[in-house]
Amino acid sequence: MSRRRVIFVVGTYHLYAMTKQVSVTRSDVEGYRDSLRASAKQTQAQIAALAGTEDSLEFLFQLKFQSMGCDPLNLSRKLNLIEQLNQTFTYLASFNGANFLFSRHLDVHHLTLNLGTAAGSDIESAEGGGIAAEVFASVTPRNNGKLIKDIKKVSGAKARHRYVLFMSPEREVGPCGVRQNDAGVIVWSLGCAL
Repeated sequence: MSRRRVIFVVGTYHLYAMTKQVSVTRSDVEGYRDSLRASAKQTQAQIAALAGTEDSLEFLFQLKFQSMGCDPLNLSRKLNLIEQLNQTFTYLASFNGANFLFSRHLDVHHLTLNLGTAAGSDIESAEGGGIAAEVFASVTPRNNGKLIKDIKKVSGAKARHRYVLFMSPEREVGPCGVRQNDAGVIVWSLGCAL
């Protein structure tokens, strides 16, 4: 696994809210994806053990209210399962988005991923004229107006290259049917590749 650097931003922390900046190069991304797999495997083992020992309602209670999961990038930090699910797929979308941006911008060597509640665009870089991207994972890109909100947010970025990238089982990989707006925001589906 390649070396990776994690920078924790000073700020207010909530039990489940993470403020984390991750600086990645092309070679770092797969190592982070491996971390997501390791945390998922650990949680899967805990759920399997619990499923065999508890009655059905108690099983669901434990899943909802107990810290059955863990931080997708830190196996020792316990989380509620739902929070782990949300963070895992948001992080996966960010790592897949980083791969996509590296493939489109060969002159870019580092990207900053603002994971969780970190300020700034979800993915950004000053290299190559600047990149700003908003990233999300959702059953459908239309949930809660997220796509429209992210287009509006990234439209105001000063970066030369602006994107909204999303993971959804509803869309194949490729440009989204939403027309590119006047600010030059590219909307791209990352598909649902794990």
